Amino acid sequence: MVHNNMIYLILKERHYDNIENSYDIVESSNDIDKINDKLRGYQLINDNKNISFSIVRYESPLLLTEEVA
Repeated sequence: MVHNNMIYLILKERHYDNIENSYDIVESSNDIDKINDKLRGYQLINDNKNISFSIVRYESPLLLTEEVA
């Protein structure tokens, strides 16, 4: 399923004990099937218990081209 202004991101979360967790975007796609396959790949090769991967859906904001009254 493809949506015009929707992007799916794979986030890599690093878990720390004494500070806030950190997040990195490692992949993006507008195809949910493709991003699910990539997520499974990242999860399969990950052997670090302090790192996890997840999908976040991001929808681009609408840009107004005319003033709305």
